[in-house]
Amino acid sequence: MIGSGSGSTNRRTFLSLLGAGTAVAAGGVTLTGCSSGGSGGSAGGRAETEDKLGGLLPKYVAYDSVKPDLPGENGASPGFTKYPTELVRAVPDKAVKSGKEVSAMTPLWAPLPPGLGNNSYFDANNERIGAPVRFNILSGNDYGDKLGPLLASGNVPELLCVPGWNISGLTRFGQAVDKLFEDLTPYLAGDKAAAYPMLANLPTRAWAYGVWNSQLKAVPFPSDGFPWALFYRKDIFDQVGAAPPKTADDLLALGKQLTDAKANRWAFGSITDEVQRAFGVPGGWRKDSTGKLVNKVETPEFEEAVAFVRKVFQSGYVHPTVVGNAATDQKPLFEGGQLVIRQDGLGAWNESLQRQSAINPKFDMQAVAPFAHDGGTPIVWSGDPAGIFTFVKKGLGKDRIAELLGVLNYTAAPFGTEENQLYNYGVEGKHYTRQSSGAPKLTALGQKEVASTYIFLGGRPNAITQSEYPGYVEALSAWENNAAKHREKNLFEGIRVEQPTKMAALNQPFDDKLQDIYRGRRPVSELKVAVKEWQTNGGNEGRDFYAKVLSDNGR
Repeated sequence: MIGSGSGSTNRRTFLSLLGAGTAVAAGGVTLTGCSSGGSGGSAGGRAETEDKLGGLLPKYVAYDSVKPDLPGENGASPGFTKYPTELVRAVPDKAVKSGKEVSAMTPLWAPLPPGLGNNSYFDANNERIGAPVRFNILSGNDYGDKLGPLLASGNVPELLCVPGWNISGLTRFGQAVDKLFEDLTPYLAGDKAAAYPMLANLPTRAWAYGVWNSQLKAVPFPSDGFPWALFYRKDIFDQVGAAPPKTADDLLALGKQLTDAKANRWAFGSITDEVQRAFGVPGGWRKDSTGKLVNKVETPEFEEAVAFVRKVFQSGYVHPTVVGNAATDQKPLFEGGQLVIRQDGLGAWNESLQRQSAINPKFDMQAVAPFAHDGGTPIVWSGDPAGIFTFVKKGLGKDRIAELLGVLNYTAAPFGTEENQLYNYGVEGKHYTRQSSGAPKLTALGQKEVASTYIFLGGRPNAITQSEYPGYVEALSAWENNAAKHREKNLFEGIRVEQPTKMAALNQPFDDKLQDIYRGRRPVSELKVAVKEWQTNGGNEGRDFYAKVLSDNGR
């Protein structure tokens, strides 16, 4: 099922833009969140160090259901190359004692499953939970567009999943959080989290990113810390005798080698962020030789990367559908072999394997090892410790809040537990069978009914577990361990930053101009104009804000 780095193509409003020194799940924008006092979002931005949030956060209590055989290095995720023969029941009691139906809204980057009442996978999980969870499942590609009107209406479900990459596009999100969602501090701070052992097992740093307005407002979805990977179809590479790129020249040459319009095949989908990273563009801010903060869009590396991406577009190597619409869902094109190389979050890997394993046994998706454009030492952007959040509706009363936290405790159960197996694969013998290795394989019914729904109701500790796909765990573990060695130093490590509203408003118009430059609708020279407008209209003010954050923290 889906991993913690799952991507979506409509994140383009973030793809090239304006971070605080950390490329979060969306790739380059600081996740807004914690603020130091007051209510609601601040037009001027806010910041607070994570260590000052200790009194708000759950006390960490480890729950180890099974030991990994591929330990993660330098912060990489642990890997499990086999499924345990015996699963542990981690949540013995039903969460919803009242039996009252739970309303929830989550995104999905896949076809919608049958709904409640017509889905035995839902029935099995809801029996364990103690009540039906009625999901309002929306396309992940349109999810951000739906969140704004929903929050404005105030008519939110009891449990609402909000991906971090959608937050910057929501005006005054901090105010909406304060008005609409419950303060979970009285239920989870310190030793109180012991009532929810699976939630207490989530990393403390991830919890810090669930704080808004000096209150613990959300259950976090811990991130793998890697915003992007560059994926390729190894099966198609093998057909044409191609090899993964190690330089920008290699990447351009692959465009020519792989593109065959007569065969309905193009080399590329979205690759812009991975090109920027390869050219040494920082994930957000960096300091120049004088100590001045410089944003990624102001760097010569960014200009080089934009020129390279434009060349790729102008050479005809990008799939025409992507050329025509940057927000196109590229997963079907990639899985169908119409495009061969694209960037996405790491979670997209096992998602595609799940969809394709039953219908295309030759499908072989792999991740390119991070490379530098000139063949030198690469950098890898860092991600925030959490990238997706689940909020609980305000004003439901203590008993109902406790029930809803119990639901989130269920969905936080880690690999090796009955609960994790059930919400990922359904019922053995019905939705999946065990392969000779012990790994689950979805049946036809499982392919139809099982979907990434419960998994979006809060996170669980990161792990690479899907050994049902031969070689996948080993390959992703090796990729992460290698990439972790090249993580870019984050100037704002350990500081929760809320981006100034004025600066956040620059993201969309700047990105629109970039998309035009890539596609030849504007000359490359307009990049300098766009950067100047960005500086004048709020970027310089943002620089002053971020510089003060660093100064206030002795950096």
